[in-house]
Amino acid sequence: MERGVTTAVGANTTYASSYAAYGASSNTAAATAAKTASADADTATHDANATSVTLSEAAKAFLAANGGADAPGVDVLAANARSWFDQQYGKLGISSAVLDGEIAVDLTGQSRATLSAVASNTGNLFSQDEIDAATRTLEVRFGDAVSPYVVIARHTGDYAAPYDAAMTYLNEAGADEKATDSWKAQYQAVLDGLSAAKATFGMAPDTGNPDDPVAALLASTSSNGSQTGTTTAADVVSRARAMLDAQANAARDNGTDLSFDRTRKGGQQVDYTNFDNRALAMMVQNQNGDFSAAETRSAKAELDQRNRTSILATLNGSQSGSDPRSSSLALLKQYSTMSDEEKSVMGYDKAFVDRITQNYRTLTSLQGSLGTTTSANGGILSYI
Repeated sequence: MERGVTTAVGANTTYASSYAAYGASSNTAAATAAKTASADADTATHDANATSVTLSEAAKAFLAANGGADAPGVDVLAANARSWFDQQYGKLGISSAVLDGEIAVDLTGQSRATLSAVASNTGNLFSQDEIDAATRTLEVRFGDAVSPYVVIARHTGDYAAPYDAAMTYLNEAGADEKATDSWKAQYQAVLDGLSAAKATFGMAPDTGNPDDPVAALLASTSSNGSQTGTTTAADVVSRARAMLDAQANAARDNGTDLSFDRTRKGGQQVDYTNFDNRALAMMVQNQNGDFSAAETRSAKAELDQRNRTSILATLNGSQSGSDPRSSSLALLKQYSTMSDEEKSVMGYDKAFVDRITQNYRTLTSLQGSLGTTTSANGGILSYI
């Protein structure tokens, strides 16, 4: 087995488990609602006959995260982030946001505006590790928003698609983020890349711009869209083996044994909470015989359950919008977060992604012909 294979960065990895919530589709809907409600509220201020406006929760969340009227300023965000980091260090017994090259604090709950304040070192309040952790987290969120379009581009030749998605993501930034040099450089790079992509259909534009986030994403992903990482296959297997052995030893200390059968009464049930999907997939593959038959069966059952739950949640979430392509994009996003090992174990091959991409292309063509967004029925579940 090849060492140093790709590691997905997304819904199933340690630090990016909920970053998909920051994808472009949900933010676009919230942005639209927020802008509409904000415009209505402004009208109400100047019109004595106007009725009051109640913002939806999505609109409130968008305004709060992106510089709305009630959103805290960048200095307040930075001060709050400084306090949060210090609290995390005290609670975790560590002194840095990055340990052994990995992000050691959970930035899941931090808003994009807060991460931007940290990444730009507002007020010189942050260490280089904290700046790096925030920057990497923002890169993951950007990848979550754009990666499905990378898959589409590699199957259709439409490399303008990921640049369009990147432009949408950048435009959803708050005013403070847009004022940073990094945002301005990325915006210009994406604008140039979009123009170049439209002029060279069928291949990725060679912008040669180090600030081009789409080019960086293309360079960091495999042909299937999985982002590459540094954790080797041997390290993943070794860690999984060690975690299972630790659980088995704990079970013996408690006078019982470790059980891999969910239907069995008695014994200590194996806990896969700290196993990511790549580790489970490599347990199933069991290339070097490091795991027992019971362990591989149990890992496969856990991986199957996670995939069913994740895909159903992805599809259900995609139904809230009016764009009939949303289900295809949601599945492509799910696919792009998977490691190569998980794709292999779950049978998600090239034919699988080809069917999804073809469905996306067909609906896009129909929308172009009709000049509107229409609803579509069925078909998507056949891909599961």
